[in-house]
Amino acid sequence: MIDRNEYEEKKSAKSNTGFYIALAICIVTIAAAAWTTYGSVTEYRQKTAEEVSLPASEVKVNNDVSGQKYESSVPQMSVKEESSEIAAEEVSEEKSIEPVESSVSENSFVSEASKSDSPTQPVENGTIIKVFSPKNPVKSNTTSDWRTHQGIDISAKNGTAVHAVRNGTVKSVYNDPMLGNVICIEHSGGYTAYYCGLTETPVVREGNIVYSGDTIGYVDIVPFEVLDESHLHLEVKKDGEYVDPTELF
Repeated sequence: MIDRNEYEEKKSAKSNTGFYIALAICIVTIAAAAWTTYGSVTEYRQKTAEEVSLPASEVKVNNDVSGQKYESSVPQMSVKEESSEIAAEEVSEEKSIEPVESSVSENSFVSEASKSDSPTQPVENGTIIKVFSPKNPVKSNTTSDWRTHQGIDISAKNGTAVHAVRNGTVKSVYNDPMLGNVICIEHSGGYTAYYCGLTETPVVREGNIVYSGDTIGYVDIVPFEVLDESHLHLEVKKDGEYVDPTELF
């Protein structure tokens, strides 16, 4: 007959053995699961590292939808590549901008210096009423004496415009007791013209450049010929000597 105490000891020993076996199985199972998880994580990290190391143009985004994999159609690029592409587009836009051409034609402005030096009548529709007479004296209606006439008198009503007969430069503007208000213009070829008997306020001033046909003043009074009909008194010198003013026009 088995002693009760011995029976209880044997039963307790069997129970302990079963517990330790079960515990060992649990530990093995947990270890196996941990190892599997570690392997998966390690593999995932390796794949991620490989993808990161690929050039930006080779990176593909894989996605799972309802268990089906597909490749994203969104292009991938690095920040550096994107910046380079934007800069390239900006440069391209700058190159595509055409220079704005001036709306003013080269021929739309003609310099005053290019005006023709063709001769012009000093007054329009004027008639010479007293000729150039440097040697033979002529009778003056104003002074009632005989004297040489160093210029010509061209009929013109008071206020008639007086024109430069050629291109030139205004040498001086002054008043002479005998000739009235005078504008002296130096013309090409050594000629100097004296437009006499003009209104007090001249159109031009000393140093002005004038061109053939320009209005320089208006007819007024020639004091030493005041009793003659209204006219322009014009005198011309060439190289310092009086010449017939009609040589200029």
